[in-house]
Amino acid sequence: MMWYAIPSLLTVSFVLAVAQWRWTRKAPRREKVAYWVLTAIGWTIGVLLYLFPHLPGPSQFVDYLFGRLGTTLINRGQAGT
Repeated sequence: MMWYAIPSLLTVSFVLAVAQWRWTRKAPRREKVAYWVLTAIGWTIGVLLYLFPHLPGPSQFVDYLFGRLGTTLINRGQAGT
């Protein structure tokens, strides 16, 4: 595992946040909080994916949540014809 990947990810996130500083300064407090929280969540997800590369992706998560519902709806639609 390369030790510099996590600080590099933090640096890239920080550089992107600083690049948006002009917009962030003029935005209302609520939007500033939302921007920084989303940036922190993105950094956290990036670190987790680096540390645990076999985590399922977003499409697998949605499939896990709604998979049974989708198959139930499809089967009911075909049964009626």
